[in-house]
Amino acid sequence: MPVQHARHINLRAVLAQLEREGISGYEDQAHHLGNVTAQRLASMDQGAPIDVLFAEHVEWALNRRRGWMDDLHEDDPLEA
Repeated sequence: MPVQHARHINLRAVLAQLEREGISGYEDQAHHLGNVTAQRLASMDQGAPIDVLFAEHVEWALNRRRGWMDDLHEDDPLEA
């Protein structure tokens, strides 16, 4: 399983979580996450590479364990 594939799936899950919490649109989501522009966030959501620094930043911003962005979480009850 390529790391980029997992990062893209997890980024989509993060953005969906933010939408459920009322933070919608790349501009608001980028502001909430910090350390990223709306344009860069949109680009990554649409398939651009997600670098290590951004993946680690998302993990930190959302209180996820280090490496969370690099793993798939289909069977994780917290991801339901």
